[in-house]
Amino acid sequence: MSENAANLLSGPPPHALERLLDEGSAFVPPSRALEGLDAALACHRLEGAPHTVAEIVAHLRFWQMYTLRLARGEHADSPEHAAGGWPGVEADGWDALRRAFLDGLAETKRVAREEDLSRVVRGRETLGYELTLHVMHNAVHLGQVILLRRLLGAWPPPGGGDTW
Repeated sequence: MSENAANLLSGPPPHALERLLDEGSAFVPPSRALEGLDAALACHRLEGAPHTVAEIVAHLRFWQMYTLRLARGEHADSPEHAAGGWPGVEADGWDALRRAFLDGLAETKRVAREEDLSRVVRGRETLGYELTLHVMHNAVHLGQVILLRRLLGAWPPPGGGDTW
C-alpha cells in the first residue's frame, strides 16, 4: 500500500453503510422519525429552540444533496458560513421537502450499495468516509427532530418509536 493510500480516510463496508443510513441502525429510521408529522407541527417553532423540525430536515436535505453531488463526481461547494447550510422552508413546502429527503435517502443507500466507496471524492476522503460523515450528521439531527417531536407531543409516530 502506498503512503498516499495509507493516508486516505475510508468508511465501513457497503452493507454496513446502507444499514446505518436507514432501517438497520440503532436509531429510529428517518422515515419513521418523520412519519405522521403535518406541516403545522413541522414548522412550529418551540420557544428556546433554534430550529423547527422542517428547518432541520431542510438542513439534512441540503447536506444530502452535497453528498450526492460528491458521489456523482460533481463539484460541491460548502457554504461560506454555517447559516448557508440552513435553507428556509415554508409550511406549504413541508410535504415536498419530506418526500425529497426520503427519496434522497433511497439514492444515498443505492450509492452505498453500488458505487466504489474507495474513490477519493474530497482531499484525502473517500466516498465511503463521506457517506460515514453523512450517516453521523443524519443521526445527530434526527435525534433533534425526535426531541422536538416529543416536546410538541407528537411522539411516538404512528409506526412506533423508542420512548426511553
